[in-house]
Amino acid sequence: MRFKLSLPRWLGNASISAKLAISFLAFLLATTALLAVVVLVFQVLSGVRAYVGGEGLWSKGQKDAVYALNRYLDSRDPADFHRFEQAISIPLGDRRARLAMEQDADNYTLIEQGFVQGGIAAADVPALVFLFRHFRDFAYFSDAIAIWRQAEAYVLELEACGEELRALAVQGPWSADQVRDFRSRIDHINTAVTPLEQRFSSTLAEGARATQGLLLTLVLVVAALLTSFVLWISWRISRELRSSILGLRLGAQQVRYGDLNVEIPARSNDELGKLTREFNAMIAARRKAEHSLTTAQEFSDKVMENATNAIYALDRLGRFTLVNRRTCEISGYSREELQGQHYSLLIPEAYHAELAERFEAMIRGEGAIPHYEVPLARRDGATVIVMFSTAAMERDGQIFGAVGAAEDITERKRAESELRNRAEELARSNRELEQFAYVASHDLQEPLRTVSGFAELLAKRYQQQLGEEADEYIGFITAGTRRMKSLIEDLLRYSRVSRERTELSLVDLNLALETALANLQAAIRSSGAQIDAGPLPSLRADRQQLVQLFQNLVGNALKFRSAASPEVRIRAERRGGEWWFSVQDNGIGIDPTSAERVFQLFQRLHTRDVYEGNGIGLTICKKIIDLHGGRIWVEPGKPGSVFHFTLPA
Repeated sequence: MRFKLSLPRWLGNASISAKLAISFLAFLLATTALLAVVVLVFQVLSGVRAYVGGEGLWSKGQKDAVYALNRYLDSRDPADFHRFEQAISIPLGDRRARLAMEQDADNYTLIEQGFVQGGIAAADVPALVFLFRHFRDFAYFSDAIAIWRQAEAYVLELEACGEELRALAVQGPWSADQVRDFRSRIDHINTAVTPLEQRFSSTLAEGARATQGLLLTLVLVVAALLTSFVLWISWRISRELRSSILGLRLGAQQVRYGDLNVEIPARSNDELGKLTREFNAMIAARRKAEHSLTTAQEFSDKVMENATNAIYALDRLGRFTLVNRRTCEISGYSREELQGQHYSLLIPEAYHAELAERFEAMIRGEGAIPHYEVPLARRDGATVIVMFSTAAMERDGQIFGAVGAAEDITERKRAESELRNRAEELARSNRELEQFAYVASHDLQEPLRTVSGFAELLAKRYQQQLGEEADEYIGFITAGTRRMKSLIEDLLRYSRVSRERTELSLVDLNLALETALANLQAAIRSSGAQIDAGPLPSLRADRQQLVQLFQNLVGNALKFRSAASPEVRIRAERRGGEWWFSVQDNGIGIDPTSAERVFQLFQRLHTRDVYEGNGIGLTICKKIIDLHGGRIWVEPGKPGSVFHFTLPA
C-alpha cells in the first residue's frame, strides 16, 4: 500500500487551530534560527576576542621572558632568572590548556587552570573552549592552532635555554663564547616567534569574519524560506475560511426565510467544516423539534381537557385566559363565558379582599397561593367547595400572569365532617366507658369486701367441721375473692392512668428511677438482683407516671427471672428529636410471636400457679408512653428481653 502526503490536502483536513499552530511554529522556527545564529555569532566573536586578548598576553610573556633571560646573561642575578620563569609561565600555561582541550576527557578544570596561568580571565574560558572544540576543524581556526603549536615549539626552546644557563651558572662563570652563543639562540627564537604571533591574530580575525558572513547568509536564506511558507499557509487558510463562512451565511439566510430543508456542503474538516455539519444537524433537530412541539401541543390539549382537576390561566389583572373542560364542569360556565372574566365572578364577596391581596402579592413575586379552600358559586346558584393552588408565570424575569389548578372537595369535606363527628362520638363513648369502668370497679369493692370477709370468717370458724369438701369450697371462695380484688385494683390503676390529667413538668429521670427502685427494694434484696443504670436525661413528663413506668418494667424483670440472679441494665440515648430508652434483663425472655400481645389488657403468657399477676402492668406502661407521645416495644435479649421505649426530647 502506498501513501502520498499532500500538504494542501492535509491543510484541508486539519483544524484551524492546527493550521494556526503550523503558522506559529514556522514563525517560531525562523525566530529560533535567528536567535541561534545570533548566539552562535556572539560565542564565536567572544572566543575570537578572548583568543586575540590571550595572544597579546602570550606575546608579552614571551617578550618579557626574552628580556629577562638576556639580563640574566649579563648579571647572573637569580632575581632576573626568576622574572624569566614568571614571564615564560604565561605561554606555558596556554600550552597546558591547549593540550587539555585536545583530549576527549572532561578536563575543564585543567583547561581553566592553564588559561588562568596564561593571564586570561576565568569568565572568558567557556568561549575559548567552545570555539576550540566546535571550530578547530574550520579552515581558519585549524590554521591558527597550527601556528599556535609552531610558536609553542620556540617557547619550549626558550625554556630549555634558560634551564641550560641556570645549570652552567652552578658550574662557574660562563665564557664569552657561551654568552655569545646563548644570546644568538635567544635572538633567533624571538625573531622567529614575532611573525607567528602576527599570523595567529590575523588568521583568527579572517576566520571570524568568514564565519559571521556564512552564518548571516544562512539565516537570511532560512528566514526567506520560512516566511514564504508562512505566507502560503496563511493564504490557504484565508481562502478556506472565506469559502466556509460564505456558505454558512447563505445557508443561514435560507433558514431565516423558513427553508428548513437546506443542507450546506462542508468544504473542509476543520472547525468551520464541523460547524457546518453542526448547523445542518441543528436544522434537522429543529425540523424534529417542530414536529415534537406539534405532538406535545396535542398531548397538552388532551391532558388539559381530560384532567380530573380544573386547570386555568390568568393574566396580571386576574382575568381568565385559559380554562379546561373540568373548570367549566365545576363552575357551570362555558369556556366562552369564562374567557376574559375576572376570577371574582366565582368567589363569594366575603373572600374578595383577602384573595385580591394575596393575588397582588403573588404578581409582585412574593410567592404562590397554595392549597386555598374557598366556596365557589356555580352558575346555577349552587355552592361547591374547592381547594386551589396558583403560581405566577415568568418570562425573561418578568411575571406576565398565573397558572393554577383547583379540585372540587365538596364530598371530601362532607366525609371529613362525618368522620370528625364519629371520632368525637367515639371519644365520648371511650370516656364514658372509662368512667363506667372506674365507677364499676370502685363500687364493686364494697360487696367484694363483704363476700371476702364472710368467706374468711367461715374458713376460720368452721374449717374441718363441715367436711373436706366444704373446706375445699370455702378455699375456692377465698382464693376467688382475692383474685377478684386484685383484678379490681389493677383495673382501677389502669383507669386512673387514663382518667387523670397528665401533669407535665421538667423531670429528672434519674430521680424517677431511684424512686421506682426504692419501691422495689424488698424484691431486689430478696432476689439478689443487680441494677446497672446509666445516666438518664431530664424531660418534660408526668413524674408519677414515669415512676410507675420504671417500677413496672424493673418489677417484671425481677418477677420473670431465670435460675441466675437477675441483672437489669437501663440505658438512654439521644436520637434526633427523641430519647431512646432500653431496659434489658437476663430472665426467661418472651416468645417473639407474643411481642405485641404482652401489651394488651389482662394478657398472660404463663399460668398463675407459675407466676402471679393479672397481666396489666405492661398495658399500663403502654398507656403511659402513649400519653407522652412515644412508642414502646420488646425484643429478645439473648438471654432475657429488652424493652425499648421513646420519649420526645
